[in-house]
Amino acid sequence: MRELINLGDGCVWAEDTGGGLPPVVLLHPGVGDSRIWNPVWERLAGQHRLIRYDARGFGRSAPAGRFSRLDDLRRVLDRLGVGPALFVGCSMGGGTALDLALAEPDRVRGMVLACPGISGAPPSHDPDDEPDSADPETFVEQGVARWARAGRDPLVVDLLRSAVRFWLNWGDTFVDDGDAWSRLEDVATPCVLLLGDLERRSFVPSCVEAARRIPGCRLVRIPGADHFVPLRTPDAVVEALRSLPR
Repeated sequence: MRELINLGDGCVWAEDTGGGLPPVVLLHPGVGDSRIWNPVWERLAGQHRLIRYDARGFGRSAPAGRFSRLDDLRRVLDRLGVGPALFVGCSMGGGTALDLALAEPDRVRGMVLACPGISGAPPSHDPDDEPDSADPETFVEQGVARWARAGRDPLVVDLLRSAVRFWLNWGDTFVDDGDAWSRLEDVATPCVLLLGDLERRSFVPSCVEAARRIPGCRLVRIPGADHFVPLRTPDAVVEALRSLPR
């Protein structure tokens, strides 16, 4: 099933394979949309009920004023009738999965967090970064330099172009979803944190610290991966997911 889901005050594009298999929810980063999961989706097809969606303003979803990523996730799960599930989140999506695990732990059976962007974490900024450009193509090139150190894959560039629409026009619309950073020790959900060795330098310390502070979290460092972990090393994502308790 592929459809626009009405959330009451906006719509998001979603895909759901349906059926009675164990559900896995895939949450994309702020540097792309749900297409980043294509290689992981192909590897898990037929083994899980797979759900993914484009957050508001990204990909095939329309923008709609200020919104909460956590509330949108809850509403998508409710609309699709998804019970307790495994979650795989990259960057922004990893942060949303972590917020849900703290707010409603019964909904989250386990998490794979790929370079998660954690609510309340210290801001990441490399001192040699240029200011964000207001020109879309320049903004994309800045994104390639910052987040795609493993190479200029055509889909990576297209994902960054998809994200530009949000960040240049609606980047101040996120509602604060909380402060997971101050509550990492309270996470009671089985968790694996993936971190590429080509990750943006300023992003690494918070990921390492999160893996240390989340009880029982396993940190997996991935050679050759940058911020686009699901595209660069989908097998590592699948392996991490399969390592979680069933």
